[in-house]
Amino acid sequence: MTTDDQDLVLLDAHRQEATPFDHLGSSLPAGGPIEQIEAILDRPDADNYIKTLNPHSLFRLIKRAGFDQGVDLIPYTTPDQLQIFVDLDCWKKDRIDPGRMATWLAVLVADADDDHFHKAIRDVDPEVMALFFKKSIVAVEVIENEESLADIPPSFELSPDNAYAIQYPEDEDLTALLRALVDRLYEVDQKLAWAFFESVRWEMTSDMEERAYKFRTSRLEEFGYVDHIEALETYAYLDPVKFRQRWEAGELEQKPKIDTPDTFDVPAVIRDNLDDQFFFFTVLDSIGAGEELERLTTELIALSNRTMMADGIEPGEIETGREVVRRTAGFLSLGLQFMARKEMATARRALSTIPLRSLFRVGHSITANLQKKARDLKQRPTLSLIEGVPFSLLNPDEMALFEALDDLRPTFGRDRETYELFRNQDQIDLAALRIGLVALKQLWLFGLTGRSLDELALLVYEGSLQNDPDSVSFDVFFATALATQLLGGAPELRGLSEEELHRLPKLLRQVPWGDDPLGYFEAVIGPMVVELPRETTGLATRWLKDTLAWLIDELAPVEGFIGPEPYLDILLVENAG
Repeated sequence: MTTDDQDLVLLDAHRQEATPFDHLGSSLPAGGPIEQIEAILDRPDADNYIKTLNPHSLFRLIKRAGFDQGVDLIPYTTPDQLQIFVDLDCWKKDRIDPGRMATWLAVLVADADDDHFHKAIRDVDPEVMALFFKKSIVAVEVIENEESLADIPPSFELSPDNAYAIQYPEDEDLTALLRALVDRLYEVDQKLAWAFFESVRWEMTSDMEERAYKFRTSRLEEFGYVDHIEALETYAYLDPVKFRQRWEAGELEQKPKIDTPDTFDVPAVIRDNLDDQFFFFTVLDSIGAGEELERLTTELIALSNRTMMADGIEPGEIETGREVVRRTAGFLSLGLQFMARKEMATARRALSTIPLRSLFRVGHSITANLQKKARDLKQRPTLSLIEGVPFSLLNPDEMALFEALDDLRPTFGRDRETYELFRNQDQIDLAALRIGLVALKQLWLFGLTGRSLDELALLVYEGSLQNDPDSVSFDVFFATALATQLLGGAPELRGLSEEELHRLPKLLRQVPWGDDPLGYFEAVIGPMVVELPRETTGLATRWLKDTLAWLIDELAPVEGFIGPEPYLDILLVENAG
């Protein structure tokens, strides 16, 4: 089951419960998106009411319902609302998309009255409208004499006043829209039509697009819609311990004041995907209604938009960013829990004094520390004896953790079946413990046994073992060393013979080490306990006890030698041939 699938199952259990966002007002009617649209259009004052709606909320409503369902709202929108629609939906990164613009303009051309149409076309960013024409048509000026008219190529058509010759695109639908758009422009504002044609003739596409993109960025950045490079700064490393020390010492700058809208329409992708799995949600819920909740919600929406931009989700597609929203809430919760040391009252104070973006960075940086430690171990000297397989020496749970940490946005691999978003300190503690154990295992195998990487690879591949190379792990090497001592010899890394495998289960059932496994297996574990720092002794003891328990569980019940199969994933087995 994937992380996404697991979170969906958990989400369904929480979906019907009350959320902190229920305390906030809304400019939209209750119900699903189609019901909301029907309720809006059924109002006697629908024309004026639509103009009062938050443009971002209105855009999300149309997108959630589907354009075919929301199309009836568009002819009543104000230029400011339409501008946001264009900003959110009609760009591909830093390039305007005429095809997407055509979808919105077609409704205005067909259904808006002259006043609405004129205001919309006139007041929407003129650079954007000029770009739409520039990318769609070719226009040349016509001098009204017979010779010049004769020179117009057959593929060009005259404008309604015969002042320009226009070459429309090959796309028949787009051409039909452009003809209708030009005709309506001439009806309501001939000079505006001339201005667009002159832009087509003389303006450079790159210059217009650059200016339009800057204006668009300026309009959207207060909502967290920043360019990709700036958005990535949200993931910039912030030393968690030092930042907490500065906060607890009162050395941080005062949190900037957040301006809140008059009414809240929390995006469904946020409202439906935050639940009490997240510490941030729990703290937010404890605040209750009021200005503080409004400010934090405004800040959360901006942060979520920013992380979506960092992950390549276009502004107009934020409702598809469910996983990003939950990951954002996870890092935010982790950072908040770390800063507050899990204390609810301290967490509320942290929310009121620390920007959410900083709390997010703290949470992400905690996981980045784990990621760095895991990647360092991958290189020093290795976590694998198999070329092209990065983690062959790890057991399944360790492999899941290291693979999940190796992602661009680290996640928590609890085991091979369970991958979770990071969201609490318990996950961090368990991950750190496992990384520490892997470091210990790596040191034991490549340091204390005196074996080099080449020697171990030769042992696995030279044909003296029955084990498949991908089944040979740190744990198998360690279990083999324990087994060879238990069988009466010195600890060795070699394949066990059939006779030794036959004797081993009985010895395991006898538990000859009694209550002192450290003393009994001193030849295997002793050098590690002596040479390692005191704080790592517990890890060595844990590995020893876990490995002995594994051997007993898997092999002690074996009665008689029935072949090598029960042993191959646990011990090195000699190739009898």
